[in-house]
Amino acid sequence: MGTLLSHVTVDTAAPTLGRAGLVARRGPAPSAGGLQPIRMVCIDDAGTAPRIYDPAAHAFGLLDADAGDVGFRNGVALQAVLGWRRGCTVRFLADTDKVAAAYEHPASLVLRDAGCLTATLCLAAEWLGMTACPLGFLGQDLVGPLGFPEPRFVAVGGALLGKPG
Repeated sequence: MGTLLSHVTVDTAAPTLGRAGLVARRGPAPSAGGLQPIRMVCIDDAGTAPRIYDPAAHAFGLLDADAGDVGFRNGVALQAVLGWRRGCTVRFLADTDKVAAAYEHPASLVLRDAGCLTATLCLAAEWLGMTACPLGFLGQDLVGPLGFPEPRFVAVGGALLGKPG
């Protein structure tokens, strides 16, 4: 999983200062102003604590969240939309304050960023011999239980990842 997320988030050029003095990063997935405001949270089907991916350290950090509650909510959402819940769900959470510091209407931009990230994630998963299914829903109901403050952070989709077969 870490290899996939690394391919999706790796810097393809040195970071620079962009709009509003914020760090702008170039990566495989286009992002408004290079702000890369989307954080990726992994929720597996084994009931372990949800993990946040840190692209700078290429590492996962454990979130202080109720793994049982988060896993249950995630499973219900997956079952309702996809009909199954096997694999690792990567949920996208956007930091709207970061985008609002540089742009007037962040909501539209974070959704566009999420679309670019979803496409990049799915293409990279296929390249690595994995499966990826975009969720088809935003998932706002998990933002609070994952420990992210609302309304600063909003859910902007994600994908269910796994192995073929």
